[in-house]
Amino acid sequence: MASATLFAIFLLSALTFYPPSTTAQPVTDENGNSVKNGGVYYILPPIFGGGGGGIERARTGDETFRLSIVQSPFDTDRGQPWRIRSLFASTFIPEGRVSISYDYVELGDSYQSNEWVAVGGQPEGTLVKVGYPNSLSGYFTIHRTSSANTYKFQFCSNDGSCGNVGIVEDEAKNRLLAINRETPFEFVLRPLSSAASE
Repeated sequence: MASATLFAIFLLSALTFYPPSTTAQPVTDENGNSVKNGGVYYILPPIFGGGGGGIERARTGDETFRLSIVQSPFDTDRGQPWRIRSLFASTFIPEGRVSISYDYVELGDSYQSNEWVAVGGQPEGTLVKVGYPNSLSGYFTIHRTSSANTYKFQFCSNDGSCGNVGIVEDEAKNRLLAINRETPFEFVLRPLSSAASE
């Protein structure tokens, strides 16, 4: 009985001093609406049509499947929609740790996962990929930049060091998402539902 009472007091104090729903800032879409936890969004540059389009998967190098995460070279291309989830049990995405994935599965022996991972040892540095079994241990986070409704991603290794996700070009001029870039790729989130009505 005493242990149950102590646990209840501990739980009450933890929720009182660290209420996740009141301390976490919600991520907002390009219109200022809260981003839904598990919702599907396009990841677009803030000035759409000004130097590349949205984020998508592509084959690069000697890949046989679309495993690289790149920025579309076409200014008016929205890229592909991505599902964004938070580990918090909330209806919105708070700034911090997130999982980014796509909903459809590409068949093949090398397919492992549809979630973003960081892969080291590439000619261009550490890159953002999907489907790689030997990815680095860590996680992605999302943070607001200085502009309203504009964000950046970071990758944080399990040792606590974090680096910006930015753009680097390979020899074929693919605009690859890479980690530890001085200049982050800044973006806005456009809901799939609003893009479909355009």
